[in-house]
Amino acid sequence: MPMPSWPISSYMPDPDSFRPLQRALDPVVTDMEGGNTRQRSRPGDNVGTITQTVWMPMAEHDTFVAWVKNTLNNGTARFTADVWLGSSYVNKVCQFIKPGTQLTYTYLGPTEVAVTMTLRVYDV
Repeated sequence: MPMPSWPISSYMPDPDSFRPLQRALDPVVTDMEGGNTRQRSRPGDNVGTITQTVWMPMAEHDTFVAWVKNTLNNGTARFTADVWLGSSYVNKVCQFIKPGTQLTYTYLGPTEVAVTMTLRVYDV
């Protein structure tokens, strides 16, 4: 079964909304008895996170909400999208992080919506 792709054609992330790309997960940390700390990388360390706000017209917002709810099982499934990796947009496999609390909608008027999201980006 093919992976779903981003459903909105006018993809307009707000450049001021980008937070720095985290290119690896935090290591697993164990405090040792002697006061030393042991750090280990964890499986899947090629996973990063990115936060952005995407502006969309109300009609595309309705399509996006239906896509998140129905196609992505309330935002839990993986999908492909173009993400900004510092110098260009690259098509990557993504997943929403905490879609219940970190996928937020700000209605800017009757015609426009700003959707803020934190994405888990695979293979960065």
